[in-house]
Amino acid sequence: MRYSKDHKAHAKAAILREASGTLKEKGFHAVGVDTLAAAANVTSGAIYSNFAGKEGLLEEVVAAELGLQFAGIADPDPAERRRRLAGVLHLYLSDEHRTDPATGCVMPSLSADVARAGDSVRETYRSHMADLVAILAPAMHGTPEEQAKQAWTMIASIVGAVTVARALPPGAEARAVLETTLDTLMRTLADDH
Repeated sequence: MRYSKDHKAHAKAAILREASGTLKEKGFHAVGVDTLAAAANVTSGAIYSNFAGKEGLLEEVVAAELGLQFAGIADPDPAERRRRLAGVLHLYLSDEHRTDPATGCVMPSLSADVARAGDSVRETYRSHMADLVAILAPAMHGTPEEQAKQAWTMIASIVGAVTVARALPPGAEARAVLETTLDTLMRTLADDH
């Protein structure tokens, strides 16, 4: 039986969605192709026919998801962009995000895996990270160079905070990491900064 091109595209999207959650929850090196295929309810062959192997799947997850949480903040007015960014940061630095890596941001879950991946995956990560900096920078104060530096600092802060909070036992300390990071970033974004 032949399938339409739409069927193949839908199947690939479903695999990407399900495998993404599994990769973010368990880590790239903790799961094999069979586990990723089972999560998407397909055969291992479907992974190989849609992606350039497991690392190719990782690259497509990075391409599809890095910066996704911040896509809606773009606005020509810097104050409005800061307001939108503040809303995203409240969600990003939340206990809900800490406890649910499968549906959360790819950066705290898979950055270490990307660091050990091949050049193609790392270049995709770099490119999408540059796009994220370009989205965040106009919300920052100062010259364009200062804005870019602040955007990089914000990314490192939020990814680091979620990573550390996830590594800590659930409780007050994990929440404090998120809350203090959020408080610091809110002061950075304040219009009277």
